[in-house]
Amino acid sequence: MTQNEFSPEKWSLEYRHGNPGIFMVKAGERTIVELSIGENKEESVANAHLIAAAPMLYEALKELLISTDEGLIANNTGCECERCEQAKQASYQAIGFAEGRTLLKEGDSRTY
Repeated sequence: MTQNEFSPEKWSLEYRHGNPGIFMVKAGERTIVELSIGENKEESVANAHLIAAAPMLYEALKELLISTDEGLIANNTGCECERCEQAKQASYQAIGFAEGRTLLKEGDSRTY
């Protein structure tokens, strides 16, 4: 997968009552994922919102990284302290995971 191969439509979050209730993350009319409400309702709600926001977070993070790198190159402005460098490295790693640059084989698992 390369960048932006995820569904181009905005992702939305729907809730269906039931036992258990189900959150549906959708791109247009297509369901991306369904999440059942677990024992910890607050955690289930937070996870559903995070997944639905993933494309927006991805685009915002990429733009932030590009703009800060361009500012550093063009104006030599920007912070290069250890905290900022660690945050940038973690951000680039997250973008790589989101773009599928880390491949999994059958039986593999990855913790993000």
